[in-house]
Amino acid sequence: MFIEMGFKLGFGGAMTYDRATKLRALATELPLSALVLETDAPDIPPHWLYTTAQDREKGQAQGRNSPAELPRIASVLADLRRISLAELAAATSANARQALPRLQSPL
Repeated sequence: MFIEMGFKLGFGGAMTYDRATKLRALATELPLSALVLETDAPDIPPHWLYTTAQDREKGQAQGRNSPAELPRIASVLADLRRISLAELAAATSANARQALPRLQSPL
């Protein structure tokens, strides 16, 4: 399995939709050590930025995802896993540094 090989799986905007049941199940069932956060920016806006096709036809712009949404995406994941946001942030930050070692050193 890829997780056993040290791969990490990123969770972002798509996970914030209630109807994303399989993705949300993965987000809760996988080991915390296998998770990282991502924004999917600028695509795949979280549910709070989504604009329906009908609203877009009326001229309402689609919400644009950005890294600024990451704290709220993290909050959704923490809620799904029933852990504190601080615990999730510490774990996913450590996981990202493990997957991308250059994150550990200043630029």
